[in-house]
Amino acid sequence: MTIKKGIAVLFALPALALSMGAARAADDYPGKPITVIIGFAPGGPTDAIGRVLFKKVSQELKTPIIIENKAGAGGNIGTQELMRAKPDGYTLMYGTSSVTTAPPLFDRDDLDPRKAFATASCSVAVPLILLTPGKMNIADAQAFYTAVKAQPGKYFMGSSGNGSIDHLVGMDIAHRLGLQFQHVPYKGNGPALTDLVAGNTGFMYSGSFNSALPFIQNGQVKALAVTSGKRSEALPQVPTLGESVQGLQGFDAGTWQILAAPNGTPAPILKKLDTALQAALKDPEVMKSLRFQGAEPMDKDPAQCRAYVASEYERWSSTIKRLGLKGN
Repeated sequence: MTIKKGIAVLFALPALALSMGAARAADDYPGKPITVIIGFAPGGPTDAIGRVLFKKVSQELKTPIIIENKAGAGGNIGTQELMRAKPDGYTLMYGTSSVTTAPPLFDRDDLDPRKAFATASCSVAVPLILLTPGKMNIADAQAFYTAVKAQPGKYFMGSSGNGSIDHLVGMDIAHRLGLQFQHVPYKGNGPALTDLVAGNTGFMYSGSFNSALPFIQNGQVKALAVTSGKRSEALPQVPTLGESVQGLQGFDAGTWQILAAPNGTPAPILKKLDTALQAALKDPEVMKSLRFQGAEPMDKDPAQCRAYVASEYERWSSTIKRLGLKGN
């Protein structure tokens, strides 16, 4: 063996050892309970979907999964907690689209999802529903936006909070259509929906299907459109904004959810997590429950998932800057 070849072998050995170590870690994984951080309070849409989904993921991995709610700062608290965890696959985060909106809102470049953590898997997407009080005599979304534009400042939009995805989508649409209204932020979707039902606000974009559906069914609120690119299976009779509103053709926005791990988590462990989560999404009982909440599988492999998260971060960073919005 030449000296040059000997040096090459010496440099290759550590990399080979690391690769073999990662493979052994994946073979043994998981060997103990896994903690999944959710950056929102119990009972909200992300929490509700996560608990259904990870019950099945736990069965797929044959190990207990413990949900820990770490609410605050639009989900940033959960991301910070994840970044402090060991990259061994035993502390994960079930994140939502807030991983792409909260960092620019709060000027937290360190939480940029393209570099703050490893994206293990894409799970589901949930559109928002444009809702108005049932007693409001409005035929469709186009007529509603025409009415809002004709009377600047008259209408009140409720949201689940400043910087929430429903607030951002509402402001983005307003910018596109030239609408002016008054924003009323609430501490969550529930209080916002309650005031809408009572007629105290004029509209909202709700991402909580299981909360809104009973009121839609009994006529207390009216679903005018969904914000996704295609109709929701939970509300097939409700058109998309792209179908029904001039100026919003092709519009597609809403919330979505991913499984994330600390940077440095071995690739074989990330693959095992993605396989388990995708298997859970193919379970008929799981999907029956998730579709009641408006959730649909994202159908993205890990590479597509990472690219999607990056593109959404760029989209919402640009939108937030354009609208001059700040978190508080």
